[in-house]
Amino acid sequence: MASYTTYEKSTDDRDHDRIGGSSLLPPAINWPTDRHGRKMLFLASLSSDLLKSQCNIIVPEGQILSIFCPYKEDDIECAIDMARGRENGYVVAHFPTEPRQEFESPISSIKKLELNLNVETDEDEFSEDIDDKIGGRPNWLQDRFNYTGYEFVLQISGLYFGKVIPHHKNIFMGGVLYVFYNPSNNTGLLTLQYS
Repeated sequence: MASYTTYEKSTDDRDHDRIGGSSLLPPAINWPTDRHGRKMLFLASLSSDLLKSQCNIIVPEGQILSIFCPYKEDDIECAIDMARGRENGYVVAHFPTEPRQEFESPISSIKKLELNLNVETDEDEFSEDIDDKIGGRPNWLQDRFNYTGYEFVLQISGLYFGKVIPHHKNIFMGGVLYVFYNPSNNTGLLTLQYS
């Protein structure tokens, strides 16, 4: 079941369904780095309950899905790398631990991810109405991709993201970010498209 998402202000780094703040990645997992060896930005986390109800993705109860993406302030290279498939980001399910932050310019304006159940989601893969959503099918801006073994998790509009989190407004350079996850090998990938 797909749902559009909204973001509400929060200050809780321990909230499992959110954008920004500190990661709850266990110390046993190294902080992910991009292809240049730079530490990635912690983007979001999603609870096992939300993944099951919205994406039909099963991860062990109590685990969260953490999403990291390449990012460097005032540099479009990271966004171009994601759009061209040279950079996939990092997605992993794990049990949450104490908050930690190893990125130099984190998203400090934490936003709790809420479901907007008042609006029916558009499941047309090539709809011109691209809003942030979780589950269902992605609304592609360009060609459809089929990542065998990977399930669609969410899409984030760069334009809307820039309004909600202005300090990181250029992270997706106005494109749409698509997040996928493979529960069989606990890996994920991010891709970015532009109209």
